[in-house]
Amino acid sequence: MITTTGIYHIGIPVNDVERAVKFYTEVLGMKIAKLNRDDMGDHLSRADLRSGDGMVVLFQRPTPIEKDALKEDGATHHAFTVSPEDFELAAQKMKDWGVKTHSIPTVDRPTGRGFYFFDPDGNLLQLYAPPKK
Repeated sequence: MITTTGIYHIGIPVNDVERAVKFYTEVLGMKIAKLNRDDMGDHLSRADLRSGDGMVVLFQRPTPIEKDALKEDGATHHAFTVSPEDFELAAQKMKDWGVKTHSIPTVDRPTGRGFYFFDPDGNLLQLYAPPKK
């Protein structure tokens, strides 16, 4: 067996890297680490973004598609950790910012709270906040 020791990065496909970078930096507060071309395949645009200690890489799709993540991917999503305070802010601000949210955006569990929404390319995302202490 091979034992992984962590996640190197999460790759998210997007139609328009510039638009996606704007969303992930302005709405989710990620920081740009590098803007460049992918070194695989067609050498399309990509953006490396910092999310805390982790990395999110936005990869330009070779052919843009209109996506409905719920119909195509089911519950597959990318989840990002936020503080309980930022979770509350997101729940209030997503509508103001015009972000499309899941029909049941907030889920409360003993392990924490989840807020589900979509990026401009239709990818399902989640903000997760651990329980308040």
